[in-house]
Amino acid sequence: MTLYAALGAIEQGFVYGIMVIGVYLTFRILDFPDLTVDGSLPLGASISAVAITHGINPFLSLLLALAGGFVAGMVTAVLNTKFRILHLLASILTMIALYSINIRIMAGPNVALLGSATVFDAVSGFGVPPHFAGLMIFGAFAILVVGLMIWFLGTELGQAILATGDNPQMITSLGVNTRTIIILGVGLSNALITPNLKKRLIQR
Repeated sequence: MTLYAALGAIEQGFVYGIMVIGVYLTFRILDFPDLTVDGSLPLGASISAVAITHGINPFLSLLLALAGGFVAGMVTAVLNTKFRILHLLASILTMIALYSINIRIMAGPNVALLGSATVFDAVSGFGVPPHFAGLMIFGAFAILVVGLMIWFLGTELGQAILATGDNPQMITSLGVNTRTIIILGVGLSNALITPNLKKRLIQR
């Protein structure tokens, strides 16, 4: 294996590792089988690609992708909690709808981003080689996400999410609205998922 291949594998590990954290939040912590990821993953790419082609800062496009993923997750959770649709079926419905929504956002099957600004410019501007710039950006982002997730799960709200997945009857008896917690948790999960594939597509 060459050095470039090894660095690329590590870089992809950082990217998809963040996605795994988002999936872990729903499947293991909330006990909520969520297939929305199959639609929200390219949703981030669609939103960010359109944002960049319209002159929006690449870092701001990350926030827009986060917001889009959060809304997608909320839709799935609302279908489950408010309309009583089985969580797996609710996520499949959202996933299928996102296929058409993503194409509508891009106004076509793809968006050309050649020559567009990327988040790598902030690092490569200091003379860092391109194959190291991606590794540094994704590594820093992964460490930041893991640190924030550990901190968040230690807060009162994070503990409520943990308790909702572990023992919903107990947390309900303490006056916590589990429906709201599920909506927040699934939305947060998809918000973590959306920037990842988008960064691989856009910033290359």
